[in-house]
Amino acid sequence: MNRTPAKAAATLAALATLVLAGCGGDASDAPAAGGERRVAFLAPSTSLRALAYDYPNFAVRLQERCGDCVVDLHTAADQAEQNRQGERALADGAEALVVVAADGAEAASLLRSADAAGVPVVAYDRLVKDAPLDYYVSFDGGAVGEIGARAILDAVGERAGQGAVVMLQGDPADNNAGLFAAGAHSVLDGEVEIAADRSVAGWSAEQAEVEMAAALRELGGRELLGVYTSYDGLAAGALEALTAAGYGGVPITGQDAEVAALQRILAGTQTMTVFKDLPAQARTTADLVADVLAGEEPATTTTTDNGDGAVPTVLLQPEAVTRADIRSKVLDSGYTTAEALCAGAASALCQEAGITG
Repeated sequence: MNRTPAKAAATLAALATLVLAGCGGDASDAPAAGGERRVAFLAPSTSLRALAYDYPNFAVRLQERCGDCVVDLHTAADQAEQNRQGERALADGAEALVVVAADGAEAASLLRSADAAGVPVVAYDRLVKDAPLDYYVSFDGGAVGEIGARAILDAVGERAGQGAVVMLQGDPADNNAGLFAAGAHSVLDGEVEIAADRSVAGWSAEQAEVEMAAALRELGGRELLGVYTSYDGLAAGALEALTAAGYGGVPITGQDAEVAALQRILAGTQTMTVFKDLPAQARTTADLVADVLAGEEPATTTTTDNGDGAVPTVLLQPEAVTRADIRSKVLDSGYTTAEALCAGAASALCQEAGITG
């Protein structure tokens, strides 16, 4: 899932004084100085959150915990390129890999190479299946879907039997998309009719608009009660299709608390978003890696079966965010700032919501 960076420039500028980093492409060409311990952070090049939240917070915390650690960022257009980057990092002496898989199935070959080399791998945010995996750090994906689905039912209320809802799921190549979908279905199934349930390749807002337009044609004259989406970008695309078709005031959910989504919530065009504290996830992962490099047993909360075995796992908990708690849950956590949220046309909305004076 892609997020628009709110404070990325400032964060990365500060980070540059602390760690050696390659932003885009393969960073492992930069030689490590004597005694430094290399950790590779691999992410899809399409994931803006990797630059805005994940990598900066991970690298800063790991440097705090491991003063001789160097974090190399590798961004790849697809899994084949990410696998090559990971193989190169292993050859260059990386002592740990943190992998945000572009494709959770095709990443298995990289994990097998790391296992053969005795290098621990942390699957970050996205599970890699059917391969030896040391650790997995993510949010409770089922809970993400449940929270969004409950918001739809709450918005629909007693009208549940008077129409149908549309569901827009994420990229099938991302294991999380299936977790979100399962959680949402566990709440919606049997409670409201589902007119269409569509997956959106690449988590693309543009493709979500296409899928939403197609879903509207599947309503068959039924009233559209709401739109469940598993990502704020999908909500944005769905809203474009709804507006073009003349719909207004339809409850719509999202995930990630993107600034644009928060502004839509203030404006009343998006109902809610599921908030995940990404900096906390990155810092938790850095603590785990620091413990492993120090030869200590890291703290985990559960295990996850990835098809190869029970993987020690840390699952963080998501939260619902509506207009009433944007300040208390999103701004007060430092996830974004009032200045970023309330810029431009959103200034009046923030004043109306009591976020600014």
